[in-house]
Amino acid sequence: MLVAEGGLTPLEDLDALWQPLPGLISYWERKRGARRMPAPSDIDPVEIPRLMPWITIADVTYHPLDFRYRLVGTRIVEMGGIDRTGQALREGHEGERLEERLAALENLLAGKGPVALGGRLDWLGRGYRKFQCVHLPLSDDDETVTRLVAAYSFD
Repeated sequence: MLVAEGGLTPLEDLDALWQPLPGLISYWERKRGARRMPAPSDIDPVEIPRLMPWITIADVTYHPLDFRYRLVGTRIVEMGGIDRTGQALREGHEGERLEERLAALENLLAGKGPVALGGRLDWLGRGYRKFQCVHLPLSDDDETVTRLVAAYSFD
């Protein structure tokens, strides 16, 4: 179980993010081209093998709002102690914690661009570790976010 300390802090300076986050942002930007967001089919794991251990990919659903993990990178599973591949956000959280995460998801979806966050989490009782993450939206029609690709970095 991951326990957050003090919530998440939005990070404005995307250029100052820890590795490998800038690499995923650059890849997303190249795939986006002149569009607001790349399509899910534009993201090819074969093109970014060094980033894969740090990445999550999730399908976004509406009515009710949720997302379901398609992929959780091996490094994230190692750090968190659980593989949530195939699970939805609503399956792993409840009450106030779920509402907080759904509100964050709504804000992320409304922006239709990169969102970076930082904070400290207790990784399975192994002590608090600082982390940064970036969430990048993907869209089939360049309007509605249908998938999210994210990467995490730990101090």
